[in-house]
Amino acid sequence: MTKLPTDLHITYQLQFRKCGKPSCGTCKRGRGHGPYWYAYWREGTKLRSGYIGKTQPAGAPPSVIARAEARLVAVLVGA
Repeated sequence: MTKLPTDLHITYQLQFRKCGKPSCGTCKRGRGHGPYWYAYWREGTKLRSGYIGKTQPAGAPPSVIARAEARLVAVLVGA
């Protein structure tokens, strides 16, 4: 897990990732592995990201978690 900044605005997202192995059935048949939690924040003009893992980010407000989960559901239903 990446060390997240404590003094910057952080946005959380749930994402699927493909491992890149040609023989991976999970990636061949679907969206890939996950969903995994990622954090995004800005340092100056650069967008930074950090992997959090399978569990919800500690200390994130429930409304932020709910919004990230709703975005994932919208992506899953829309595809």
